[in-house]
Amino acid sequence: MTAANFDEIAPGYDASRGGTARAAGFAEQLAPLLDPARPVLDIGVGTGIVAAELTTRGYTVFGVDLSPGMLARAQARLGARVAVGDAGRLPVRSGSVDQAVSTWLLHAGPDNRAVLAEAARVLRPGGRYLVIPAGGTRPADDVGVLVGALEDRLDPEGSRRDGPEWLAPIAAARGLVYEGTASERPTSFQVTPRAMAESLTRGLFTGAWAVGGEATALVDETRARLLALPDPDAPRVREAADVVLVFTRKT
Repeated sequence: MTAANFDEIAPGYDASRGGTARAAGFAEQLAPLLDPARPVLDIGVGTGIVAAELTTRGYTVFGVDLSPGMLARAQARLGARVAVGDAGRLPVRSGSVDQAVSTWLLHAGPDNRAVLAEAARVLRPGGRYLVIPAGGTRPADDVGVLVGALEDRLDPEGSRRDGPEWLAPIAAARGLVYEGTASERPTSFQVTPRAMAESLTRGLFTGAWAVGGEATALVDETRARLLALPDPDAPRVREAADVVLVFTRKT
């Protein structure tokens, strides 16, 4: 997914993924694993919604993201503590970071090898990189079933690209030790079939996929099936599970 894709979806990004309530939940998971006396680097800070929640809890968070459209929202929340930068080529000195986080980054198209290599480079020995993956547990409501089937058709590896089985060996080869899953938090949020269909139209869930030709037809088919669900304007409660993966820079 390119910066231009994220620029386009920035206005509706937060609402499509659980809004402030879910971001607060992410912050609650991350906070016990972070040292409040030391700055935090948010790699792929996006709109800054999670970083802002950490800030309200007493953490100083700096953010880097490739999308100016997303960063405009992050700057409104974090001020001058954000910068445009590629997660695979961080504008950060080597060995200068004690702790870093990423929320829903590694599934979205970046080169995970480059991102993990950069995280290892900027972290001090013993520093932590905390990752909240998007894979997790898929919502099993009628909307989730249709969108999950579409994801499997367009991006068969997407559901595991940011999982520990995929990331741990990549991280190990670049100086990061996978320490395991630190927490798992059940969560829920609401979405209507119509809103999800509109999200697919705007690319909110398809930006990382090569949509065109047959893929475009599959997206259109899924949109039609969403709108054909009973009561398409009635919110569905989506149940999921959010986890934190812990990586430590080798000493």
